[in-house]
Amino acid sequence: MPTPLSRRALFSLALAGLPLAARAQGFTASRPVRFIVPFAAGASIDSIARLIGRGLEPRWGHPVVVENRTGAGGNIGAAVVAQAQPDGHTLLIAAAGMMTVGPHLYRGLSFDYARDLSAVAMLGSIPNVMVVPASSSLRSMAEFVAAQKAAGRPFTYGSPGSGSLIHISGALFSRETGLPGEHVAYRGSAPALVDLAAGRIAVMFENLPGALPFIRDGRLRALAVTSPERSPLLPEVPTTAEAGLPGVQAVAWFAAFAPGRTEETIRERIAADIAAVQGSDEGARGLAALGLTVEAMGPAALGEMVARERSRYGEVVRAANITLE
Repeated sequence: MPTPLSRRALFSLALAGLPLAARAQGFTASRPVRFIVPFAAGASIDSIARLIGRGLEPRWGHPVVVENRTGAGGNIGAAVVAQAQPDGHTLLIAAAGMMTVGPHLYRGLSFDYARDLSAVAMLGSIPNVMVVPASSSLRSMAEFVAAQKAAGRPFTYGSPGSGSLIHISGALFSRETGLPGEHVAYRGSAPALVDLAAGRIAVMFENLPGALPFIRDGRLRALAVTSPERSPLLPEVPTTAEAGLPGVQAVAWFAAFAPGRTEETIRERIAADIAAVQGSDEGARGLAALGLTVEAMGPAALGEMVARERSRYGEVVRAANITLE
């Protein structure tokens, strides 16, 4: 969990990246603000949205109402925000996969992700972790690669569904190592993790919070995390870069987006208010409890990052011929 000093430093850095006008004046809400969450209540992203919303309510003087608009890989909720008034009162709380992988998989959408949604603020990120059955003799990524080369057959990797960031992580690993992989899609991460623990598939690149209970109770072994830095939840586990595969990086982040025509000044002010919640003691504790690494990032930096990742993952989707199954 961040120390008080690091939280203050985080808050200072977040505000330093925003114009003076945004720092001096918070967002002026004239009615309740809607947070559109495109996934079910109880999911990590839903918990994050509610925590941030509670922190913003006293700043905005109006309720923040979380609405779960589920379906179509996040597209239904995204469409609601894309078509909303661009006044800051309707925001999308989005996950990395839907913003960067989804646009390459879905055709005939009623909106365009790049044109009709504009970046506001990063909320935090969760690394994926490469896990194998605890019964396996493999104890490092290098050992896994060597064993698969010796086996001379595709390795099986699970995910909660085609096109998910967990699927993309496995495809990235296959591309970077040159090892043929066979993707096995499940209806959610839970059954995939159970099959992995039983040895029915070889490996998975699961979100760290989902895999952590299996790691801690001894059913799975962590070989590497896919983030640029080690996770404080698994400080002994190296990053993929430390293990020799810097190209295998895929971080599950969560961020706020506004309708595409929302003025930059409005988005900057909302970003400053979100950064204040992230930097508060209550906000930092709550986000850490959800397993998030807090990354305060405003509209410009977030927009650039999303564009880079959308392009990068598009290459992976095409190279691996990933389609919706």
